[in-house]
Amino acid sequence: MNTWKGAVPGADAQFVAKRQMILREAAASFNRRGYHGTSLADIAHTLGVSKAALYTYVKSKDELLFHCHEVAMDAAVESLRQARAEGGSALAQFCGTLRNYLRMILSNEACYVVLTEEQALEPEKAALIVRRRDAFEAELRGLVAAGILDGSVAPCNPKLAVFAALGAMNWVQKWFVAGGAWSGEQVAVALVQMIERMLAAHPAAALNVDPALLPALLNAPARTAPTAVD
Repeated sequence: MNTWKGAVPGADAQFVAKRQMILREAAASFNRRGYHGTSLADIAHTLGVSKAALYTYVKSKDELLFHCHEVAMDAAVESLRQARAEGGSALAQFCGTLRNYLRMILSNEACYVVLTEEQALEPEKAALIVRRRDAFEAELRGLVAAGILDGSVAPCNPKLAVFAALGAMNWVQKWFVAGGAWSGEQVAVALVQMIERMLAAHPAAALNVDPALLPALLNAPARTAPTAVD
């Protein structure tokens, strides 16, 4: 039955919304203070609820971390799917994947954990996350290798190139401040431009001086290499 004509969320919708909020707060705390520096009591306090209330939605801190990793990997896979659908050179697809992923993990609704905390998980759960992460990295290495063949990527070691790119990306959540000088969108575009210039066979002559200028630049007429100065 559709109570209150749908104006008030049903019990299932409320459960999902509250659980999502717990995941977002847990991810923010894990990224900021690390897994071992975060307790369920800390998360409950931030949300203004009792620790006991959290157990209605999650069984343990380990389960919270696992679900944060799961949604991070879901985002990675979806980012790759979108970039492949957009097409273009292998480098364009590689950079599109990274840009899409950064946009997702830096959004206001994000509940993703930097993919360096998997060692805190129980062995079985860690193995699942590592397997998905390795598969994603293999896809990225394949794009770099394809880019070398199609001429969009400078000859390099694909494995090392992917490690360098993901290392830069996974560290963003350690320093990014929502509501700060740069938006998540601006960081996603500017950082991936740097990564693209590192790998491109024909790199841009210049990069944006300040990510905060990106909205104006992105809305301006197309040009070869968007920069903060002409």
